[in-house]
Amino acid sequence: MKRYLNILFLALAVLVAACKGEDHKHAEGDTEYTCPMHPQIVQNKPGTCPICGMDLVPKAAHGDGVEITEDLAFLLKPTNSTVIASIATTKPEQKTAEASIKMDGIITYDPRRVYSVPARVGGRIEKLFVKYNFQPILKGQKLMEVYSPELITAQKELLYLVQSAPEDKQLIQAARQKLQYLGATSEQINRLISRGEESYTFALYSPYDGYVIDLNATAPAATASMAAAPAASAGGGMDAMGGGSAATAVAPATAAAAPAGQATQLREGMYVTVGQPLVRVVNAEQLWAEFNVPAGEMSSLAKGSPVLITFPQLPGEKLEAKVDFFQPFFDEGENFAKVRVYLPRDNRQVMVGQLVSAEATYKTEAALWVPKAAVLDIGTRTVAFRKVNGVFEPVAVTTGAAAGNEIQISSGLKQTDVIATNAQFLVDSESFIKVNN
Repeated sequence: MKRYLNILFLALAVLVAACKGEDHKHAEGDTEYTCPMHPQIVQNKPGTCPICGMDLVPKAAHGDGVEITEDLAFLLKPTNSTVIASIATTKPEQKTAEASIKMDGIITYDPRRVYSVPARVGGRIEKLFVKYNFQPILKGQKLMEVYSPELITAQKELLYLVQSAPEDKQLIQAARQKLQYLGATSEQINRLISRGEESYTFALYSPYDGYVIDLNATAPAATASMAAAPAASAGGGMDAMGGGSAATAVAPATAAAAPAGQATQLREGMYVTVGQPLVRVVNAEQLWAEFNVPAGEMSSLAKGSPVLITFPQLPGEKLEAKVDFFQPFFDEGENFAKVRVYLPRDNRQVMVGQLVSAEATYKTEAALWVPKAAVLDIGTRTVAFRKVNGVFEPVAVTTGAAAGNEIQISSGLKQTDVIATNAQFLVDSESFIKVNN
C-alpha cells in the first residue's frame, strides 16, 4: 500500500513540473522585442535591429489602468482653460467711486466774442489805419476814413436845418438820428454842427476792444450807383474833392475785376457797399478750451463738471475750470464729441492754439469694482481669472469707468466671486486663453 502511495505522489510531482514548464514557455512566447530607435521593428525573440544593428529589447507590458475620479477631473482639462496657482486673490467690491476722463484739446477763441464791423454806408476807402491781422485795437480807435456821397448828403441836411430852422428841434433830431444810423458818433455830429461845414471823408471807429483777425472783405458786384457817385461829387458844393473824384472815377471798373463774393484784402481805394463786412475783431479776454471726448464716455459728463487742465508746454501749470458746453453733433468721420470749457480771465499764460490736456472727474453709480491688474485685455475681449475648486479659470468681463487703480465691472462677475489679484501672473507669452463663457 505504501508503495502505491509513493508512485502516486511521484506522478503528481511530474505533472506539476510539466505544467510549470509549459507556462514558462508560453510566457516566453508572448514576449515581444523591439528596437529602441526604430519602434516599427518587432520580433518574438531576441536579436538585432536590421536597420541600425542595436540589440532588441523586450517591449514593456501594459500596466493596470488608473480609474479617473472627480477629484482628478480638473487636472485633465485643457492646459489653456485652467491654471493651477497659489497667488493672492480678491473679491469684487460693490461701491460708488470718483472716476475721471482724460481729454486732449486746444485753446481757441470764444465765438461769442468775435465781432464783425460792417460798412454802414457805401463808398470808397480813402485811408486805412488797420494794416495787418492780429493788430490790437481799442474801442473808439479809428479804423478807416471813407468817402460816401450818402454821408455828405446827410451832413448837408443837418447843417441846413441847424442854420435855417434852429427852432425846429424835431427835424434836427431826425437829421441827427439819420447820421447815427449811417455810423456817425455823437462826437462827430457835434463837431460837424460846431464847425458848420460838411466833411468829405468820414472816419469809421471800432466799437470793440480786441484784435483784428480778418482783414478780408467780400468784393461787391459793380453797380451803376457806385460808378456815378464820384462823378456827382465833382459839383454841388464839393469842389475840394473835384480833382480827386475825377481822377478816381474809373476806380469802380478796377474793383469790379474781382468776382462778386470773392474775399480780397482791404486796401485804400477799394469800394465798399452797405452791409459789407470790413474787419472782424476778437476779444481775447475770455478764451475757452475745446476737448475731444470719446462717444462712450460722453454720458458721464454734465454741465458744471469740474475739469483740471494741464499744459504740456508749461510743466506744473494747472487750471481749474468747469464744463460749459457740449457740441450737439459729431464732426464728419469722427467718433468724438466736443466739450468746451471756459478758462479764467486772469490767466495770461494761456494763448490761442495751445495744446492742452484735461481730466474731468465725476461720481459713478454703485457698481462692482476690482483692481485694474485683476483684468486682462487679450485683444478680442477682457478677462479675469476666477477661482473655482482650487484652480483659476478665465471668465469674460465687461469693464466700465476707471478710478485710480480700480476699474468698474459691468458684467461677468458677482460680488461673491474670488478672482486673482494680478491676472498677468497666470498668463505666459505663448498661451492662448480659452474663455468658456
